[in-house]
Amino acid sequence: MEKTTQSDKQLKIYMLGRFALEYDGKIMIENQGKIHKVWTLLGYLLANHDRKLGAQELPEILCGDDRSSEPVKAVKNLVYRLRCVLAESGLPKENYVIQTGGIYSWNNDLDCVIDTDEFIEAYNKARKVFYDSDKAIEFYFQAISIYKGKFLPHAAYDEWAVNATTYYHRLFIDSVICLYQLLEKKESYEPMVEICEKAINIDAYNEDIYKIYIHCLTKIGRHKEALAAYETITTRLYDELGVNPSKELRSLYRDIIKTLKSVETDLVAIKEDLNEGGHAECSYFCEYQIFKDIYRFIARRVNRTGESIYIMLCTLTDNQDEIPSTEYLAEAMDTLKTSIGKTLRKCDLFSRYSNSQFVVMLPDISYENGCMVAGRIENVYKKNKVSKVVVMHYKLQPLDPKLF
Repeated sequence: MEKTTQSDKQLKIYMLGRFALEYDGKIMIENQGKIHKVWTLLGYLLANHDRKLGAQELPEILCGDDRSSEPVKAVKNLVYRLRCVLAESGLPKENYVIQTGGIYSWNNDLDCVIDTDEFIEAYNKARKVFYDSDKAIEFYFQAISIYKGKFLPHAAYDEWAVNATTYYHRLFIDSVICLYQLLEKKESYEPMVEICEKAINIDAYNEDIYKIYIHCLTKIGRHKEALAAYETITTRLYDELGVNPSKELRSLYRDIIKTLKSVETDLVAIKEDLNEGGHAECSYFCEYQIFKDIYRFIARRVNRTGESIYIMLCTLTDNQDEIPSTEYLAEAMDTLKTSIGKTLRKCDLFSRYSNSQFVVMLPDISYENGCMVAGRIENVYKKNKVSKVVVMHYKLQPLDPKLF
């Protein structure tokens, strides 16, 4: 294949987010979830296209889990099958795989472009022109647009691909963060929203990206979307990873709440907004930051009135008093939340404190009655729980106004 200009026919290879070979504007070969050693061979050759692969390397990658007594011969057969796949694909007839004895390599004399190379090139250019923010922004945008997803999805669990997957993804996240830092100086938040949405689709659990996303949404006045994004990431962190959101993320929640309401001079409209609407069916559940604010407000009042208010902590553990595995915890927490909400009075308040705990505020109640409430919650939970290995425990203490 003769070298051509960028605008002419050229082989384009996509390895970020998918594995495909495109020629003349058409996808000629694409791995659609197939786990096959021919695809592994092609991916490994392309990922290492700047190297010659020795006699021991390919057999170890391709035949490491085989019982073949002749791994070198097995590699030769795979190379032959790969050449057949390439020949039958409709690609120009070329020698794509060079073989010299037991040494193999991708033919770098072919006119082709690989998205991983383009991605690295754009990222490196952005880093080099840090002194020129406009150029750096341009190259970061370019790098982010090239990155369509994690490296070779079909090989995600192959040991040889793990380091490359981690490397490219780290550079992608770094590109997003660096781009945000540059755009924030220009107070240009709108472009980052779309960038963050792309990053979240690729990495749904990256808290740093969510923090940027929520901050940008808040800055451009899309507060309800920012609140929805906060609820999404905290739910994912709690239920799927079993971790608590960071203090920084929770602080963003407070910022959203502070700026959520526009200036309103009609008191009737404000009262309508404050009302829940309809009839409340269960006790009041709120985010933990709101729970803290209400707690502190109530504590100041109790300091003067002497009301009897108790705080209860409901905790889920396994039979060894450890945090349950995520396999059971998410559903058990949903069950406990429902049990608390339907058991408490409508004037009671509760919030999720951690991935395995709820904290409850019980006003106008004695210690004995508080224990009875906890017992009822526990009974309702036991009736509805889905796993015998997840049990509920509770602690009850009076609110301490002396701290305020």
